[in-house]
Formats: sequence, C-alpha cells, structure tokens
Amino acid sequence: MMKAHLVGGGLASLAAAAWLIRDAGFLAGNIRIYEASDGLGGAMALAGGPDTGYILPTGRVFEAQYRCAFDLLSMVPSVSDPSISIKDEILAFNQRYGYFDRAHVLDRDLAVVHSAHFGLSVEDRLALLRLAIKSEAKLEGVRIEECFSEAFFSSEFWFLWAPLMGPLRQHSALEMRRFINRFLHLTADLSAMTMVYRTRYNQYDSIVRPIVDWLRRQGVELITGAAVTNVEFAPSRNEITAVGLEFVQGGRATKVEVGQGDIVLVTNGSQTTDLCVGSMTQPPTLALTGRSFSLWQNLARNRPEFGRPDVFFGEARVPDTKWVTFTVTTGDATFFELMTKLSGSEPGRGGFMTLRDSAWLLTLAIFHQPEFVGQPQDVMAWWGFGMRPDRLGDFIAKPMAACSGAEILDEVLQHLKFDAARAAIIATSTCIPCMLPYANSVWMPRRRTDRPLATPKGSTNFGFIGQFCEIPEDTIFTMEYSVRSARQAVSTLLGLSTTIPPVYQGQRDFEAVLQALKAMA
Repeated sequence: MMKAHLVGGGLASLAAAAWLIRDAGFLAGNIRIYEASDGLGGAMALAGGPDTGYILPTGRVFEAQYRCAFDLLSMVPSVSDPSISIKDEILAFNQRYGYFDRAHVLDRDLAVVHSAHFGLSVEDRLALLRLAIKSEAKLEGVRIEECFSEAFFSSEFWFLWAPLMGPLRQHSALEMRRFINRFLHLTADLSAMTMVYRTRYNQYDSIVRPIVDWLRRQGVELITGAAVTNVEFAPSRNEITAVGLEFVQGGRATKVEVGQGDIVLVTNGSQTTDLCVGSMTQPPTLALTGRSFSLWQNLARNRPEFGRPDVFFGEARVPDTKWVTFTVTTGDATFFELMTKLSGSEPGRGGFMTLRDSAWLLTLAIFHQPEFVGQPQDVMAWWGFGMRPDRLGDFIAKPMAACSGAEILDEVLQHLKFDAARAAIIATSTCIPCMLPYANSVWMPRRRTDRPLATPKGSTNFGFIGQFCEIPEDTIFTMEYSVRSARQAVSTLLGLSTTIPPVYQGQRDFEAVLQALKAMA
C-alpha cells in the first residue's frame, strides 16, 4: 500500500492530503502529516481567547481567481453550516458582508487619499508597464526601488498596493512583476477592495479548522510535536528518491522507512518562523532559532537543485523581512463606533485602513463580529500591522518592535485622533503584539533557482510544497500558492491525468487589461 509522508502542518500539507485522497485515491490512513509544533495551521494558526486576548499573527488576501484553493474548499463542509462547503460559505458571506472600502488610505489629517491615476506620474505608469512585460531573467536580484522613481513610493498606488500585497521598496522586482500580472484584475478596484474576499471568521477557524476536522474524519494521521530533521535519499547521480526520514518527538529520535511507491512532500519554510508574542505590558522578545527552515538548510547542503534558504532566512535578512502585527480584544464598543464614523463603513466592510504618514506604516482591519468561533457577544476584536517596525513611532518614541501592546495601541489611537476616548479604550482593551521576523522573507530579491521546484528534476517520489518552492507565474504570500504547490507536486509525482487549472494571468485577460488601463489613464 502506497504511503505519503507530509512534512509540516500548514495549509500546503493539509491540501496535499486532500488531493491524495480525492485525485490519487490514497487511503487516508496511509497519509501522515508531521508537524513540529503542538498545533496545525502553520502561518494561519491562532491562539489566545476572549479572556486573555486573541492572537491572530497573520492574514492573507483571498479573491475569485484562487482556482486551486476554491476547488479544495468546495470539498470540505464549512464550520458554521456543515450542509454547505467552505467555498459556498465564503461566496454567500461576501454577498452580504463583502468589502466596500471608503477610507483605504488616510493622510496625517485623516483625509481620505484619492488621486487621479492613483497618484502616479506618466513616467511611473510607464515604469509599471515596463516591469510587467520585462522577462524574469532580467529581474533576478533586482529590487523594486531600482525600477521606479522616488515619487512612486509616495503615491496612492503604493500605499494601496504595499500593505495589500506585502512588498517594501527593497524587495524583489521579479516578484513584483508576477504580482502585477497575477492581480491585474484587482487594479481598478484597489481602493474599494470589493473584489477581495474575506472569510466568515478568521482564516484559521473558517479554513484550517474545518479542513483538519475533515481530514481527521477521513482517517489521516496527524502527528504534532514531531520535528522532521532529515530526509535520506538513495545514492544516485540522476534520480532523487527519498528512502527514509528522521523526526524527533518528545525528545526521542525516530527513523521511518520510505517504501517503494511512497511519496515525501516537504514544506521547506514558513513566514511565521520564530514568531514571538508580547503582551499588553511587554514587547515581543526576538529569539532566532530557525527551526522551521533548518530542514531545508540540511537538504539543500550540496544540492543546488534544492534552492538556497540563506536568500530568505537568517539573522542578516531580518531587517528587511520583519513585521509586527497586533490583535486587539475589547468589551467596549467605543473604538468600533469611532471607526465606523471615521471610515463610513460598518465593521467588517471597510477593508484595510492604511495610515500613510505613520512612521511604522500602520494598517488596520476592523472585523465583522464575531471574528472567532465561540467569541462571546459582548467581546469585539480587531487587527493591525506595521511594515516598518524598526522606525521610531510618531507619538511613542520607540521602534514598534520594542513596544508593548499598550504602547502600540496608544500610537494607533493618537494617529486616529481619538484623544477624548484614548484612555478609556486602552483601559478596556487587550492588545497582543506579534513579531514575525520572517513575514516578508518570500519577497526577498532572488534568482529563479533560489527556490526549488515543487518537483525537482529527476525526482521519483520527493517534492517541495508551500511558499518557498517555485511555481512559474504564480505569486507567493497567498493561500492559492500553498494549495497549488501541493496539487502540482501530487499530480506530477503520481503521474495523474487530472487537469490542474492554469494560474490566472491578468495580462491575458482583455477585460482586466481594459479596466486597468481606464483606471491608470
């Protein structure tokens, strides 16, 4: 009986298990997922609760062209109504509570920033076009800031684009090119965000939890607290064949034989590597262990076809990859009432609010309530993040990364000019900051060979999945990328005839091109 060994408990492995069951006909009991931490979900995991404060480290953009992701979500019952799929729940929820952002970017006076052509000069609009059509071979190692004028990074377009997609000016122009083409159909709608979907609850409760429950009911073996330290390969010049893997659980080392016909899929990195959590009174304390990419380092040693993890991870990368996110839990509706008045949108429909002139480049997201399964009716939660956490605050004279939850909340409230209610909001809120030293690691300038292919050349039973493998044309920092990587690896290794939907490319969509040109012209 064929077996599958899936390393990492994030969405990529969960999706791989689903594809193995549906497309490859695997017996669920022959699929094993190994996760080093005590819980599943990877970058989409959450923690905390209404009493101590919810902790939501990350969030991901979701939209209609997530073709592989929607296929996966059509298979699994939703958490709120088992009679419908997750896909149906998302579509129905967005019919009623979809985004209609009226105040996406605000200046220091809290005026909504709206500019003709998104504030882009003719020169910068032409630069965007040149980048979109340039070959990736010419963009290897090139930074975004090398492709645009200084004015580009003060435009409305940049403040709409960067918090939504993730890049900073020093990041990969190659990746930016992919994003421009992959999300071209969203361009005209960047300000209102009506084409961006959100889930009924947070993405862990709405997507990860029901998939985990579904896989467990099928009989998939889910092993937590098990850190895979090595994959052993058969000696060969031309083929890559995994013959064993080693993991440590509870301090005990175990070696598992990989039999003929078995497959091994490895999630080779995580954007939440070395995540650390602070409190209302203490900032997060950075501790770099590199645990979640140490396996990739081990595998890539003397194997150039397995990529270069040092391009994305390591202490020297942290200044360019670090984010701080924060989740605020409160029993007082004052903040929500003030934000509704400021944004002109009911909670949950306002999308992102980016404070353009904040030193930390703060972006806020006010959720439709409840945001968490089991959230009490008298509890409310919202979220935010800073993309420049090493700069001094405008009101709190400390880097965001060195601030407690109370200090971060105070900075936000002063930016919003909620002075009369500031003390009361802080007194009734619990703000939990999370430092993610490698949140933007996927955006680091790279060569095309720095990420290994999902199925490396010559592989007979081994593949990479997740955000740090290479899928031509598709864009990292998305759920679709993780799900597609799993589907592609499963299909290729097992020689399946199943047709995988192509990656959406806006430059080949006449209507998307037309609408983008109208918005930019």
